[in-house]
Amino acid sequence: MEIKKKNPVGIENYKAVVSECYYVDKTLLIKELCDLPQGSAILFTRPRRFGKSLALSMIQTFFERGEDNSQYFKNLAIGPYLNRFQSEENAYPLIHFVMKNIGGDDYPSLLEKMKDAVSEEYARHEKDLLSSPNLNDIEKDYFQRIERKDVNEIELSSSLKKLTDFLQKCYQKDVVILIDEYDNPIEEARLKNYYAPAIDFFRSFYGEGLKRESGIRLAVISGVLQIAKESLFSGLNNLLVSGITSPRFNSFYGFTEEETKQLLDYYGYASSFEKVRSFYGGYHFGGLEIFNPWSVLNYAFHGVLDTYWTNTGRNASIGELLSKNPVTLMSLLNQAVSPQGVLAKIDAAVDYKELGASTDSALSFLASAGYLSLEESLAPMLYRLALPNQEIQEAFSKEIKGRFLPESDQQIYFQLQEGFRKGSAPTIEKCLETILTSFSYFEFKDERNYQALLLAINAILFGEGIIKSEVPEGKGRCDIQIAPKTPGQIGIVIEVKHYKNTLSAQRMKETSDKALEQIKAMDYTEELIQRGATPIFAYGISFIAKKVSVSSAEVK
Repeated sequence: MEIKKKNPVGIENYKAVVSECYYVDKTLLIKELCDLPQGSAILFTRPRRFGKSLALSMIQTFFERGEDNSQYFKNLAIGPYLNRFQSEENAYPLIHFVMKNIGGDDYPSLLEKMKDAVSEEYARHEKDLLSSPNLNDIEKDYFQRIERKDVNEIELSSSLKKLTDFLQKCYQKDVVILIDEYDNPIEEARLKNYYAPAIDFFRSFYGEGLKRESGIRLAVISGVLQIAKESLFSGLNNLLVSGITSPRFNSFYGFTEEETKQLLDYYGYASSFEKVRSFYGGYHFGGLEIFNPWSVLNYAFHGVLDTYWTNTGRNASIGELLSKNPVTLMSLLNQAVSPQGVLAKIDAAVDYKELGASTDSALSFLASAGYLSLEESLAPMLYRLALPNQEIQEAFSKEIKGRFLPESDQQIYFQLQEGFRKGSAPTIEKCLETILTSFSYFEFKDERNYQALLLAINAILFGEGIIKSEVPEGKGRCDIQIAPKTPGQIGIVIEVKHYKNTLSAQRMKETSDKALEQIKAMDYTEELIQRGATPIFAYGISFIAKKVSVSSAEVK
């Protein structure tokens, strides 16, 4: 019986993966980097856990001076090119900062974490630098104070530049710089409300360290988002950016279709490919379909379809954006669920200060973070977006539920779904009024707002169906339609009415009855009948503030 190689899920050390595990070969990235001009700086932005840290470990293994690491490359895709790049292999002093754990509840805490990280990286080079005749006593004193963490904020902000200078002087060689998760401290600072001092610090740390005429062979930076250039990389004219819209390098982060098929086949799950695609595929980087590598590897390990990626980190950004403009964003997300998708101008450079200030900035953020996929490029910067897969749909469902109801009350969604499935107007009224009470911070102003809320709720309840709004149907346009993807599934039509003035319960019921009659008179259920939906329910729903009246009928 063949012994399978270990599943590399969660392992970010390149040597360990290549030596002991199944490795999805991304070594041709080395060729692409070697072909870049001297002094290039490149920023790779991809969603979290899409292979950025493993890629940087691979780059370090190839470029860093010291032991000969050719054994880790010669039998892989880069192998035929090794002779060509022999002068680059294990030839450079190298700096590698991992910013994953840099943060804290306040700015002083962030600085202490930075002192720890910088001290640790300096200590890696202590033996050669402190014994080097090329460094003077002042430089060695600074070096030792950094190691002891006995430096002020200004000295700390210059530490990347200084270490680069020291290494270049010591070895008389240009330096390779790697920075992993560069944007994590900025995101942490934004969430903890000390963004301004943090951005000033890292503008100096990154800017001084990377902006130079000579001394750097290559700088590779990775993160989830491209923070607006003027905020962080001011004056860095040589920065190349490879993000989710870039065709070049698009196959090096995440798994391609063929790589996913080969991995599943290796672990005995070849027959599950289409299920895996529906759960974990659907991303498009530079026009190429990409699968979530973290979730695919977890599936190959556990053999169970689950929300592996969305369970590994906070999805607070979804909730944050929902809280800023819940109705608008829910409406847009429902468009993203629909076959038509949602159109948006995608700007790869995110300005954290303006996050959520416009629908385009919110959707750009969600696309960069991996919650939306660029389905189609329609014009420069204009894309059709959609939810990439079922795992992400589950994440939105969870965040929408959690945003509007505490977990202890979320059984109301199950009751509401049961009410819609059985045509129970009283159940639907009671559940909707409970959900509406959670919108104490938001004032509903028009019918469109209620319609957007119902769209979001029904996207959660009936994700297996085709959910559309403002549908040309029969003799008019129905507000909400839930159509089956295959015959024999439930079909629902909803007509929404809203009044700003107070009405009696009787008048509200009369209004919802009229909405129900409109559905019948305008033949809004015609498409559902043609699709073979069964059962079919029609609902007229009227709203005044947080009061609801529902009229229902089953269409035979």
